[in-house]
Amino acid sequence: MEPPPSVAIVQPASPPDQESFERGLEVLKKLGISFRSFVEFNESSPPQKAFLLCEIITSGKYSYVWAVRGGAGCIKLLPFLDELFNTPSRSRLQLPTFIGFSDITTLFIYLWKKFRKKSIHAPMIVNLPETDKEVKDLLRAILIGEIREIHHIGETYRAGLCRGLLLGGNLTTFASLCGTPYFPLEEAPIILFFEDRGEKQYKLERSLLQVLYSFPKNSVKGLLFGDLGGVDPKNLIRSIEDFLSQELVVAFNFSFGHIPKNYPLIFGAEVELKAKVESAELIVKI
Repeated sequence: MEPPPSVAIVQPASPPDQESFERGLEVLKKLGISFRSFVEFNESSPPQKAFLLCEIITSGKYSYVWAVRGGAGCIKLLPFLDELFNTPSRSRLQLPTFIGFSDITTLFIYLWKKFRKKSIHAPMIVNLPETDKEVKDLLRAILIGEIREIHHIGETYRAGLCRGLLLGGNLTTFASLCGTPYFPLEEAPIILFFEDRGEKQYKLERSLLQVLYSFPKNSVKGLLFGDLGGVDPKNLIRSIEDFLSQELVVAFNFSFGHIPKNYPLIFGAEVELKAKVESAELIVKI
């Protein structure tokens, strides 16, 4: 029998609310997941956070690195992580899998671009107390290796079948890396997934177009949306439809984002999107 996965809990941005943090740890204990917390309830500098994060993920002691919460400060770590990882010994290490969502998208993109490392788009530690039980059970099954494939069901906007590399996360965070050395330019077929909250529709339009313009022409084969924080995804799609390839498969109303039913996705996985008239299905290989 394999030993249970070990988890390092990290704080890439601002400190969490202590009560939410402690309640999240209780959920991990009930799920039977062993962990060590590196959360400090103070605001250290980006170089200090990057150094600690690099030390944790290169220590070889952990199967997973789980973000305690998101935060816009994640993007500030990238140049310092580049300096820290710029050694042959660190670049060859087997890194743990990162878990989180929202602004943690920044670190998913960084780890994929630099190391081709997959990540798990899923609730963070402070989100666990409000997360649906079925989601927590599925996430635990992924962590302990009980399942090798995930099926997500949504609705079809534009029917079709496509296969590709699953990239995405928080839309405005993803767009913030456009034009930087950290943007994940890919020639291979891509399927993009996005969630967001607290943004006006016109801002999401701008961010989405910015992302689509940044990828090589015709590389994006599929586009799917989770919860957009009150913005109707059908209205968002209609507003930019003139800019979408006629072959692009588009689906919406998948259950992920800032909601209790934030089902896990695998950033960097090979996936298949089947969008039929009655429903859309995303098949994710772990």
